[in-house]
Amino acid sequence: TELAKTYQQTHATTQIKPVFAGSSTLAKQIENGAPADVFISADKDWADYLQTRKLLEAKSRVDLLANELILIAPATQPLQIQLNKNTNLASSFDGKLCTGEPASVPIGKYAKQALGYYGWWDAIQTRLVGTEDVRSALAFVERGECAVGIVYKTDALLTKKVTVIAAFPAESHSPIVYPGGLTKNASPDARAFWQFLQSKAALEIFSRYGFTAAHP
Repeated sequence: TELAKTYQQTHATTQIKPVFAGSSTLAKQIENGAPADVFISADKDWADYLQTRKLLEAKSRVDLLANELILIAPATQPLQIQLNKNTNLASSFDGKLCTGEPASVPIGKYAKQALGYYGWWDAIQTRLVGTEDVRSALAFVERGECAVGIVYKTDALLTKKVTVIAAFPAESHSPIVYPGGLTKNASPDARAFWQFLQSKAALEIFSRYGFTAAHP
């Protein structure tokens, strides 16, 4: 939203309408004909999904940003959990673990990989609440409905209602990369805005919210 406002200060005639949802939801909407010019995904799978269906322009595709995977708890119920393979995660807390739906939502896929890396997946999966997007998982933890959550660093930074337990190391999951590109019907204005999103000025704004460049 801030990037759109910043761009429109110098491109007053360009209309930008951000739409936010889980990557899977947005990709399916585009596949079903929803009007969109630029698509940014939270993982490569859904960008690939549109590209193989010729709905995302391959030559415009760029890995735009990177993020980190974070273990959180409600601020009112902080926990101490060591990220190592000797820790028994399932016995470290009572209640549910919230993250995205592991079968389809990017954050859930990364979470499953990280839990598997530490040998925790089998014991914890029956207590896992899979949500339609990362913000829903964050909200469950904020309200204390889930004792633990796995979200992105950028989401954890948005609220004072959760506390960060730990950051998962990069080797525990696939790189968290945000690929984006233009849809097959992208307008000239959208092409110019997509170039702006790849600029140093845009990265400075992204970095304030916890993102890093995909290729530093």
